[in-house]
Amino acid sequence: MKLSDVHSVYMLGIGGIGMSAIARYFHRQGIRVSGYDKTPSPLTRYLEAEGIPVYFEEDPERADLSADLLVYTPAIPQNHKEFLKAKADHKTWYKRAEVLKSVTDQHSTLAVAGTHGKTTTTAILSHLLYHSGVKMAGFVGGVLSNYDSNLVCSSEVDYVVAEADEFDRSFHSLFPRVAAITSLDPDHLDIYGSHDTMKADFQQFADQVTDLLIVHESIADQIDHSNKRTYGIGEGCDYRLSEMKVENGLFKFSVHTQTTSQGHTERSRSETDSGTLNIQTTVPGKHNAENATAAIAIALELGLSNQQVESAMASFKGVKRRFEHVVRTEDTVFIDDYAHHPKEIDAAIEATRTLYPTKKLTVLFQPHLFTRTRDFEDEFAHSLSKADELLLLDIYPAREEPIPGVSSANLLNKVTLKTKELVSKAQVVNAVLSLTPESVLLLGAGDIDRLVQPIATALKSAHHVE
Repeated sequence: MKLSDVHSVYMLGIGGIGMSAIARYFHRQGIRVSGYDKTPSPLTRYLEAEGIPVYFEEDPERADLSADLLVYTPAIPQNHKEFLKAKADHKTWYKRAEVLKSVTDQHSTLAVAGTHGKTTTTAILSHLLYHSGVKMAGFVGGVLSNYDSNLVCSSEVDYVVAEADEFDRSFHSLFPRVAAITSLDPDHLDIYGSHDTMKADFQQFADQVTDLLIVHESIADQIDHSNKRTYGIGEGCDYRLSEMKVENGLFKFSVHTQTTSQGHTERSRSETDSGTLNIQTTVPGKHNAENATAAIAIALELGLSNQQVESAMASFKGVKRRFEHVVRTEDTVFIDDYAHHPKEIDAAIEATRTLYPTKKLTVLFQPHLFTRTRDFEDEFAHSLSKADELLLLDIYPAREEPIPGVSSANLLNKVTLKTKELVSKAQVVNAVLSLTPESVLLLGAGDIDRLVQPIATALKSAHHVE
């Protein structure tokens, strides 16, 4: 696939978070882009507003199947009419990961991998570089509040920042110059079969990093690389964060640099830079401070100055559905978060407790995938029991069929809270209001995000907030 020969692109599943970023990138390059998605969504509406046609009916006659490049997401069923028509006409469909590889092959690539933390880390790194004037394109698995987009892109591109997604081993298509690995907690065991197999695939990704690998201290002994740096809170970390605190609504911490070999590019850091950066951000939580430290480490290695990093971090507004404040009044706080793994739930609850230690915490959670619920049922129950109250939705199946004996009802039975209830989507708003909530944390990666606005509207009405 030669991108220089591409003048038109048609995409199946164009409304997906990864697909839509690629659609935006091609559109920014002056390439004609159109595509299909199953249902309208905020992302498809954004694409249409930017001049990218999106269709919601399978129609091989209408679809631009003669485009130079045909892209699909594996979430598209193999019996999709447009997919089959192009196949019958001997057209080649390319996976999103293959297309992203073609884009990254043209530039120096900076990648972020990990079973959680990669979207926030990628978003922060993209913002650090763009805010500091680096020529770059960032493909992010979430919508950055600063840009209202999942693509951060300057008019010219020297660096590509990309999430290295482990879900279908698509990160094996990337050969980044610099990369970070944030975590290796077991996940996607339906794909990998075992945690050991998953870690071996992460090691393969690490082997493909050409210049520098930055890893969280907790996994430093599990991943090998000839040029490896660590970050975290430990004294021996090359990039160490400390002094985390909440002050006047801001989350503040320091990052201390132990390494002296920064500056792997033509960009050189100021000789006046000290070994300590003082960071303040509106994005709270120890886990996000660690994500930021990974991004900061890469930015410093590329030659950004302390001042550039501190300024960019102060202006970073976060990622939608990553601990996003939807309602914030004196009486009630409503936070929306993508957390769908026990470790992520722990982090979201901890961040909420840190910011609002005196408020009763109500969690609304939608489990994502039958296999994940089965594999981590005890861990989910333990994490959810850290709330004060729990409202639990049925499992969002995504690509899966039900598994006998795996259900939200079984999960709820293992939660140790006194106030807990299994609710339907139609019952959610009334169920939330009936608990007279003080802080509400909505968690999940399925379609639970469609409940955000109804709940927000009801909470504002109950408290007479405009």
